[in-house]
Formats: sequence, C-alpha cells, structure tokens
Amino acid sequence: MKKLTLFYLVITGFCFPVLAQSKFFKVYTNNGYDYGQGITQLADSSYMVTGSSSSFNTSSSQAFLLKLDKFGSQVWTKNFGGNDADWSRRVLNWNDSIFYCVGHSVSPTSGWYTNYLIQTDKNGNELVSRHYDHAGWDKMNDAILTVDTTLFLVGETTATATTNRNFYMMKLNKQGDTLWTRNFGSPGEDAIHAILPYNDTTFFAVGYQYNVDSLVQKAAVIKFYTNGSIAWVKEFGNHGSYALNDFYIRANQIFAVGSRTNPLAGDLDEYRLIVDTAGNFIWEESTQGNGDVFYEVVSQYGNNGKVYIGSYRQNNFSANGTIDAEINRFYDNLVWENSFVTVAFLQEDRVTQIIPTSDGGAIAVGYLTVEGFGGSSVFVLKIGANDDYPIVNLASVNSLVTIQELAEPENTNLVVFPNPTSGKVTLNHSSNASLFVEINNTFGQTVWHSDVFSGETIDTTDWKTGVYFMNIYLPDGSSQRRKLIVHK
Repeated sequence: MKKLTLFYLVITGFCFPVLAQSKFFKVYTNNGYDYGQGITQLADSSYMVTGSSSSFNTSSSQAFLLKLDKFGSQVWTKNFGGNDADWSRRVLNWNDSIFYCVGHSVSPTSGWYTNYLIQTDKNGNELVSRHYDHAGWDKMNDAILTVDTTLFLVGETTATATTNRNFYMMKLNKQGDTLWTRNFGSPGEDAIHAILPYNDTTFFAVGYQYNVDSLVQKAAVIKFYTNGSIAWVKEFGNHGSYALNDFYIRANQIFAVGSRTNPLAGDLDEYRLIVDTAGNFIWEESTQGNGDVFYEVVSQYGNNGKVYIGSYRQNNFSANGTIDAEINRFYDNLVWENSFVTVAFLQEDRVTQIIPTSDGGAIAVGYLTVEGFGGSSVFVLKIGANDDYPIVNLASVNSLVTIQELAEPENTNLVVFPNPTSGKVTLNHSSNASLFVEINNTFGQTVWHSDVFSGETIDTTDWKTGVYFMNIYLPDGSSQRRKLIVHK
C-alpha cells in the first residue's frame, strides 16, 4: 500500500539514495496456506515481508517475517505465534534495526481474536509479543509508525451493544504498551481499512460506515488527532453501497480507492474518490462493469506524478473465471493510463500491499493459489522504474519454510540440485552404495521411489508443478528430508 507523503517516507526509511535494482516476480510457498500481507524496504534495498502461514506445522496459522535480498531471494524466515491462528498484516520498520509485525490473533487469554504485535530485531529474533484483549472480536487492518516511535493501529471491533462492527483505533508506544483506544461508529457495520499521517499531530483514515438514512454503508473518511480525539467522520457515495480500502495524500487532498456495490446489478464496481483535507467533496468516479472489479491498494511512485492501483477482478477476463489481481497505472488525479500487469492463475490471486521503492519503481505483495502448491502461496512482484514490469509466471518458485524448520539439520554430504527444477534433478552423496529415495507430494502420496547412486538423476518432467518431499534413507538406518520444488 501507499504511502508517499514526505513525513511517511522518513518514518519508514524510504528516504535513501537510489540504488540500481531489478524487476522480478517470485513465489514463496509450502504445503500450507501461505498469505503475503505486508512489505517494507530497507536502506540496502532488501525487503521484509510479513503475513500468515499454516506451513510451519505449529498451528492453523502463524505470523511470519520473511527477509529478502534486493533481488527477491530468501535470506531467512521466522515464524511467531501460539497454538491458534495468528495473522500479521503489516511490518513496520524502525531504522532497519527494529521491526514490528502487527495484526490480529486468537488470544490465549480470551479465546477470541484480538490485536497482536510482535517486535523483532533486524535478524527476526522476537523481542516483544503482545495480545490486546478487548471486549469483542478485533481485527487490525492497517498500521503506521511515526517519527517518535509511536504506533497507530486501525481496524474494527465487535465490542458493541449489537455486536455490529465499530471503528477501532489503538495508539501504542515503542514497547507496545497501550496509550489509548477508540471504539466508535454507527448503529450498523463500520470498519477502518487504512491510515496515514498528515502532520505530527493530525491523521486520516478511510473505510466504510453504515448510513442510518439510506440503510447501506457509505465510504468513510475520518480525521483524528494524536491524542485520540475525532475531528470528524464524513460519508461519501450517492448511489449504492460503498467502501474505501486505501488512499494517499497530495497537496492537501485525499485520493482514495475502493468499491461500490451496484444497486441494480448487485456486483462490485471500482470506486475512486477525491476530497480535500477539510472533508469537502471534490470528485468521485465508479464505472459499472462485468462481474466484480474493485480497488484494494494504491501507491504513488517515482517522481512523475504516477500512481499504481492494485485491483480485485472476477469477471469474464479472469483466468478460469476465478479471482485475479491486477496492478494498473494511473495519473495522480486517479485517471487511468493504459499500463498494467496481471497476476492471473487458475484460482484466487490477491494483491494486499504496494509501496514505492528507492529506484523509482514499486513492489507489491500478495498471494496466489495454484494446484500443487498447497492452499495458497506468497508472491512478491517488483516493478522497475518507468513501468518496467516483470514476467509473471512460475519460473521462480521458492520455499517459504526452510527444510531446517521442518526437520533435523541437513547432512551436507547430501546435495540435491537444481532445486527448484523443471526437469531432471541430481542427487550427490558420499556413499559408495545406493540410497533408497522416496518422494511424496503435499498430500502424502508417494510419486516416486527407487535406489539412487551418487550422481544419478530423477526425471520430474512429467510431474505436476508443486512442492514435493524427498525422504533419503542412509546406510546407518537414519534418514534425511529434502524439499523439492518442481515448476514448468
């Protein structure tokens, strides 16, 4: 997502010299449900990615922090959480030395979803873990870190008389202690989806609010102050039900994107809105189309007044009629330019955050779903300067969970290469005898087994794209496990 006011750039560490960078599209997967949710860039052009994954075999899902180098290669992955579901939505960067993973989690105390924070050092070692028990089910959708190391979390809560969702805000200090919370809204369903600072004391947020007159939800823009006082909540959208998902601020104007539920067709349409920072309406646009098409994230980038908007698309242009993610280029007045890149595989594909990068491009994170990769997989899409889009395919499939995190330390006398592979894979080992090798897919089914001498190859040409596990039995009766990724 976002976020290009100078104030925010200083906070998150994007004000650094431009370095030569590359474009890439990479997938990080295992045999579970892996969701990329947030990303930040470091001064050396490397990245931290956060999200939720069930691939760590610890619980239904855990929060993770994935370190990538500037080319998108995995450096390490760390996972956090307990025995229930843990979900990380954003990673916040303080001087490339402290990172905050923020989201929501099933609290071990209350047993329901509460806001959740993990603080780590630069190597992903956990320093602080906090659950924020509250009277209802809470969901954190976005967060920012200010120059004085204060955190603001925004989202929604069911801690209301009717259990309908309300706007929910939290302010935390750098240790994760709660400074204040705000629970407010209409009698109906309300939620905040994104937050940005305007200056040191003033902030804006966007989402939706139930309108008691029309009985439908409206796009909501909220202005509030650092002490938690709410200046105003303004509603927008005059024909249907509306929601705002993301925004940026430029020249005292708020540029927001989201969705409209078409009152006639009942499907979801894209929605763009411009208001000034006093809450006065300037412009809106919603185009009725085929199927569901709406905007999820937005970010300015470069220095030429350009914007990327990430969208959700399920219509007659979608792959196999399923959900696709698309990143379109716009002028900074939210007028479309004819330039885009699509992540369109045969099941659900979503883009969850996009940010500018130091080379004048942008980087997006999300998740895709492909048969053979488990439930879902994390993707990272790096766009170079001047709209230099990468090729979107499965040529670069990487492990999210390292094999060391799944089993005992590897025997360095066993080498499996190339891995990932699109054809034959070679097993080198130090034994003069053959080793028995059994290979299973993610469903536990044996797809290949045989005795293998060192230097012999295994042909995966006819195998489906996906993740496989090699069980290699050694002469001393022990075994080693290797993960093998096959792509076409």
